[in-house]
Amino acid sequence: MRGIEERLRQGMTDATRPVRGAPELAVRVMARVALRRRRRRLAASVAAAAAVVLVAIGIVSPYIVTRPDPVAAPPELEGVRIGYIPEGLGAPQRLREEEKNVGGQIRLRGKALRWQAGGDFVQVSVYRVDGVMRDAMDIMAMNVVDAPVEPRSIDDPVLSGDGTSAMWVADHRLVLEVTVSAALKGERDRIVGGLRVTGWNPAFAGLRVTYMPAGMWVSGTVGANLDALTRLWQGESGRQVSIEVVYGQAGTTLEELRAAGPPQEVLTDVRPASVYGRPAYAGATGQAGRVLLWLVEPGIGVRIRGDHLPEADLVRIAEGIQSPSEGQGESVDGIATYLAGPALRPGPVGTVITPRWRSTIRRWIGPDGEGSVTVSVQRGAAVPSATWWSSVSRGEPKPTTIAGVHGMLLGMGASRASRKFAWTPEFGLAIVVTAPAHDLGRIVKGIAAR
Repeated sequence: MRGIEERLRQGMTDATRPVRGAPELAVRVMARVALRRRRRRLAASVAAAAAVVLVAIGIVSPYIVTRPDPVAAPPELEGVRIGYIPEGLGAPQRLREEEKNVGGQIRLRGKALRWQAGGDFVQVSVYRVDGVMRDAMDIMAMNVVDAPVEPRSIDDPVLSGDGTSAMWVADHRLVLEVTVSAALKGERDRIVGGLRVTGWNPAFAGLRVTYMPAGMWVSGTVGANLDALTRLWQGESGRQVSIEVVYGQAGTTLEELRAAGPPQEVLTDVRPASVYGRPAYAGATGQAGRVLLWLVEPGIGVRIRGDHLPEADLVRIAEGIQSPSEGQGESVDGIATYLAGPALRPGPVGTVITPRWRSTIRRWIGPDGEGSVTVSVQRGAAVPSATWWSSVSRGEPKPTTIAGVHGMLLGMGASRASRKFAWTPEFGLAIVVTAPAHDLGRIVKGIAAR
């Protein structure tokens, strides 16, 4: 068998000898591979050079150079993002803006962006205000809109008689205005709808709102519940959030807080919940609405409504609501007081809960029990109403200015040694100071509303 195998192997070797490669075959193969590599590199260089030439002369093929056009960021003014301006008006001009009433008194000061081409223009104005501003009625009372048309709802804009201007309260202490030329009146509402308040102040109604889901912007301060201090947020796809802070007896128990909602509201699926470990109620309203309500402390209740938002978002918003920091000096309900001068001993802080507001009171006693000072911070949707004014004054309040603060001097009956002064830094907040007449100006100056 072995002899046969050896003869077969030898026969196969003799048969394949004529087809063996020449000794220089490997060298020729290596040379061809190198040539092909050089040709490919040369072709790539030529293509790159051609692309450079085409770019230089302005003929750019998308198959050669693809570069996305830059997307311009929407303009922003004082924390307000402007989402839509008609084309063809050019770049905006920054202005300082003032609004005067019919008597020539300046009622609003702010900043504006103005786009203009020929006789066509659009102007967006942002006014930061000090004092009470809540809704369309406050704008009407300022008398700064030409021939104003009274809105159907207090949270609608106030329009000028010719329809070229719209002004509204976008947030506490923030008023917005859109003014257009007559030819662009049809664009007014779209411009108004494109404004987004992105730089909203977290301080609100004596609390701080520190979290809101991404893509939400402040859209107003008036809600369906007029007995609450309200801030509204809006987002895409119908998302809405309202936070209501209820001061007074309606915020003393969960059942009273639940009953203090808007008259038309019907809650379903109401069940116990928790916020910060405090008892709460969660429920549903409408087809896509959810409600979460709880008590911060006796006399302060919070209700959060969310449309098209998961309940987990409402809980996170609730857990992001904080009491304001006390700051430096002696504080009364988040209002820092600086009573420099004669030695004053601070007394304990007291609380009075009325049907529609809550008062936090602190008294300082001077040497030998004389020269006492009382500071009261009062919060609620009824501040400052006629009912509230009558509760703090024994006579007709008299407008006056003390230490640069515009407010009311309040009647105190037969007392002449002390004076009582009140002012309202914003809607729903009043500060009332009682102090010796010669010291009232210094005390008022030493109080800083946060």
